[in-house]
Amino acid sequence: MKKGVESVEDMTVLLSLHDVTPIFEDDIVKTYDLLTDMGLTDYTLLVTPFYDMKKANSFQKEAMFTEFLISLGLETSLHGYSHFTKSGSMNEFSNLTTEKAKSRIRDGISLMRTSFGKKPLGFVPPLWEAPPRIIKTVKEVGLVYGVENNNIHRFSDSKIFATAERIISQGHRTIDTESSIFEIELGGSLQIAMHPSDYRMNNLLDLLSDLKDRQNYRFLSYRNYLSEKI
Repeated sequence: MKKGVESVEDMTVLLSLHDVTPIFEDDIVKTYDLLTDMGLTDYTLLVTPFYDMKKANSFQKEAMFTEFLISLGLETSLHGYSHFTKSGSMNEFSNLTTEKAKSRIRDGISLMRTSFGKKPLGFVPPLWEAPPRIIKTVKEVGLVYGVENNNIHRFSDSKIFATAERIISQGHRTIDTESSIFEIELGGSLQIAMHPSDYRMNNLLDLLSDLKDRQNYRFLSYRNYLSEKI
């Protein structure tokens, strides 16, 4: 592995709930309850503050759902601005210029600060995909970390932590774990993305249960893993 990159510890899952937005309120509350019942209490809420560019999908200060999320005490980080491109692709940042990307990220931070009373800790782009220049932009706007693909960039010391594999559900009925099976059996580190509808669409929660109870993986938010590595 190249200089400056450190592998995330084996038997570690960096767990995040993607697409946290009011349109999925009921599913997010249900997912939280199910994860709590499983003993999974440390993960990152990835907030998309203006999902699909619709005002109805934006957070309102002191709204019941916003206050519920704040009360959980979980890490909240930015997951794009709208999640979508104008053409409808979910890869929001793939073709944006640096200036347009910076504008969206700043707008997203502003919306989160207004709604949640503080700015997000980090930035995780939709699908974990963004050009390297976007990570530089995230650093420039003052966030603590940014993620692209398997790499978690901590800006305070320019250190990069890399997971062996990542699993993303996208709320589909099936989850593609074929490329991850080998690493899972070896106990390799993972990033796992949950989506609000997973509990009623697929077997992701069964996978999490298996990793926790049979294979003894530990589950952490990005914030708490990075805090361990200071």
